[in-house]
Order: sequence, then C-alpha cells, then structure tokens
Amino acid sequence: MPGAAGETSGRRVLRFLGNAPSRLAGVVLFALMVMTFFDVVLRSTINNPIESATELTRLALAIIVFSSLPAVSFKGEHIIVDLMEGFMGPWLRRALDLIVNVACGVALFWPAIRVWQLAARAKEYGDMTEYLHIPQFYISYFIAVMTFAAAIAFIARGLAMFFRPGLIHPYRSPDNPAYTPPED
Repeated sequence: MPGAAGETSGRRVLRFLGNAPSRLAGVVLFALMVMTFFDVVLRSTINNPIESATELTRLALAIIVFSSLPAVSFKGEHIIVDLMEGFMGPWLRRALDLIVNVACGVALFWPAIRVWQLAARAKEYGDMTEYLHIPQFYISYFIAVMTFAAAIAFIARGLAMFFRPGLIHPYRSPDNPAYTPPED
C-alpha cells in the first residue's frame, strides 16, 4: 500500500536500512565529539584526562569511516578525477563507469576477505584493546562486513549505471549531490 509520498512500505524499509550505516556514523561522530570535549575539559581543569580516549577515538574512527563506505560508494560521493570525460560520448562514459565501478568492487573483496581472516585470528587469540579490554574481533568483523558491502555497492552501481542509466545519477551529473561543475 503506497504511503503519503507514493512509496511502498518495502521501499521505506529498504531506504531506512540503506541509511542505517550513515546514521550509525553520525551517532558515533557525535559521541566522539562529546568525549573529546570532556577529555579536553578534564585535562585542562583538573589535569586528569579520560584514560581510554585514544582507544575510543580509534574505535570510533573505524566505525565512522567503514560505516560510511558503502553509502559513499553506491551514491558516487567519493573523489573522482576524470580527465578523459570531454573526449567520450555518452555510451563510452557508461561503459567506463561500468568497468571502473565493477573493478573497484572486485578489488575490495580481497581486503574484505583478509580483514575477515584477521578478525577470526584475533578472536582465536583473544586479542583485547589495551585499556577497556574490548575484544578486537568485533571491530574487525565490522570493518570486513562494511568492506564487503562497499564492494557490492560498487558493483551494483556500475551495473545499474550501465543497464538502467536513469536509475542512478552518474558522477558527473548535476543531480548528484557530490557534483562539482567544471571550472572554465
């Protein structure tokens, strides 16, 4: 049954799930900001900083970067340098987008598999963080899963841009929020 905007509940659920990693990154970034504020205040006023702030910052940055990676990859919001764009027709651009996106997606599978293996080894060895004694395999598995998701997002983007060009805006489209018009 369509909603107010003509969108089915299934699409709303998919959109919510697709945005969940970005929302997680936002929440973790806010928590990192609050922790840094209190760390600075405690360090400056009573010379007693938060002892595990460095460890928490590392974990937070890993969560922020890797939870954002699939969405950035699928939406095409990463940095792109396209020097040959002016010399190509629309069909050749679509083919190049397909090749580049699929190649990037395939290339990401190797680090994802390797991080998964390292997470399994950290779990087996019982590796823990220094101050808080958090098992390290949790964050490693999270990084591996998000890297797999980014690989799939790249491949899906490339295939969608090639076979259904109107479905996803290309990188160079003014409809893409990350688009920067060329300077003359």
